Amino acid sequence: MSPSIFPVPKVLFTPEFVQDPYPTYRKLLEEGPLHYVEVSGGMWAVWAVFGYADCFAATRDARLSVKRTGRLLLTLPQEQQTEFQELVRMMGMWMIFMDAPEHTRLRKLMNKGFSPAVVESLRPKIEAVVDRMLEPLARGSEADLMAAVANPMPVQVIARMLGVPETMYAHFMEWSEAIANFMGNPDRTAKHARVAQEAVLALTDFFRQAVAERRRSKGDDLISLLIDIEADGEALSEQELYAQCLMLLFAGHETTRNLVGNGMWALLQNPEQTRELRENPEIIRTAVEELLRFESPIQYTARIVKDEAEICGTRLRRGQTILCMLGAANRDAQQFKEPDQVNLKRVNNQHLAFGAGAHFCVGNQLARLEGQAAILRMVQRFPEMRLTKQRPAWAPNFGFRGLKTLPVVL
Repeated sequence: MSPSIFPVPKVLFTPEFVQDPYPTYRKLLEEGPLHYVEVSGGMWAVWAVFGYADCFAATRDARLSVKRTGRLLLTLPQEQQTEFQELVRMMGMWMIFMDAPEHTRLRKLMNKGFSPAVVESLRPKIEAVVDRMLEPLARGSEADLMAAVANPMPVQVIARMLGVPETMYAHFMEWSEAIANFMGNPDRTAKHARVAQEAVLALTDFFRQAVAERRRSKGDDLISLLIDIEADGEALSEQELYAQCLMLLFAGHETTRNLVGNGMWALLQNPEQTRELRENPEIIRTAVEELLRFESPIQYTARIVKDEAEICGTRLRRGQTILCMLGAANRDAQQFKEPDQVNLKRVNNQHLAFGAGAHFCVGNQLARLEGQAAILRMVQRFPEMRLTKQRPAWAPNFGFRGLKTLPVVL
């Protein structure tokens, strides 16, 4: 296909898609691996890859760049974009928006703070956080699992790792949601950008003060560790340090809250699988992997074509955006047997919930550990838990799939 000729874009991002994207994924997977889809109410369009093999390849393709923060403003009128240049600049320092060699250097430094040994040492602390949240809940009562556990738990964990006081937890949840609403909506507005910029500025100011305090008096928290980390004579600059702390707080909260909420939603619809997990808690690790695959917290990630390249048999021009639809890839029947069924004992489950390649989520082990602790303890503590008649509400966010509420009878 000529790079100058585009097909009619398909409508993908609709309110119905937020509620249940999987019928659309199935249809498009059957039609082909690459599709041209409209965003911003049809004002412009992007390419999107849906199949597992092609998503896996695209996330590892050196011809594609993750440096895309400037694209986040393209849905806004030109005259409004200048208002949010600081937001773009500051997010551009996040490791997830950097290519090699800058990304390689930062990733090498950050990996030390999320080594398997460091993360596993947190298991007792994370389990204690979950136990404290479940303590006030009584069997037979009604509760919203998102408000009671899924939303506050991850922010408490990552905030404690960063040495943040409890008085800031509510602010962090609010700021995290503001950033998620901006990043996860292809039809983002000036209001989305304004609230996100306010959140990023507030968080940066907080971490600037926190870093100054740690330099005066080091602790055993992640900020102190990041200050001390050096590799090959390099360390994080002040601005990089603030940016990575902000990224960790946001990513550590948003994706894990959705892992816990989405996972419990899937289990509550599959009582036989839930019973098996309760009776065989040793399968919790494979169970969480399956829940990550089945209801992926991150539905897509984006790349920018560096130079003209052929993707799935189509020539793409330099500067074009391509979405890697991770949620669709994780339901691809070419990769997963019975992809629309929950199987907590699924083996060789190489899902793409955390991406792939150099940008594989640095906090994946922490998210897995939090999901294991929260989900297993809820399943064990409340064996009669069931959904109420009230339907759960999905957050109006296309990129970060998660529930606003999950009402249950305990």
